[in-house]
Amino acid sequence: MADASAAMSVWDLVFGAIALKPQAYRSMEHMPNGNQIAVWIVFFAGLSEAIAQGIVLFLNQVKPFRFIVSIGIAAVLFVFGFFFWAGSTWLIINLILRESVQLGQLMRTLALSYSPRLLSFFIALPYFGVPLSIILSIWSFLAFLVGITATLNIGTWQAFWCGAIGWLVFQILENTIGRPVSALGRWLKNTAAGVPLVTDLKELEQLVNRGRQQ
Repeated sequence: MADASAAMSVWDLVFGAIALKPQAYRSMEHMPNGNQIAVWIVFFAGLSEAIAQGIVLFLNQVKPFRFIVSIGIAAVLFVFGFFFWAGSTWLIINLILRESVQLGQLMRTLALSYSPRLLSFFIALPYFGVPLSIILSIWSFLAFLVGITATLNIGTWQAFWCGAIGWLVFQILENTIGRPVSALGRWLKNTAAGVPLVTDLKELEQLVNRGRQQ
């Protein structure tokens, strides 16, 4: 019964975050094993996104077992990306607010704001994928604003600039000193798939056309 109650509480947190309710983030701070719950939310958000992008694996003719492994690895890499973004956002918040903010607290808040991205598997829908991806990204950022204002007691605009600059710093780091890490991620994906993955849209279209001609 205790496990069932805890599971229901986690779902309450997730649905609360999706509904942009500040109380969900305050409750998260009192959850037992809050750090583990945060990591699992991010993992399943990454898994949902990986499933949606499974069409790339399908077009690359990845075998069933490798298909599953590739999706799992993509979800794990998604979690590592989350840690880097959390770190950059934490750094910016401490610089802007000039007060000590616990990294664990920020990570739990940021992780819960990923709740809308649990719906990322809908991105696989034809024609609606790109608009839904944009909507979920904006939704997740709004959830982050709600969460950070609720847990850190700061203004909405302060939260906005902390999140936006933190994301910008993450992008800069990812495309500079983070390139070796990105290269490692691509290598892991290719190794799991068993083939060099084609991800460029034009090249994927060529793959489809070649398949039709065979």
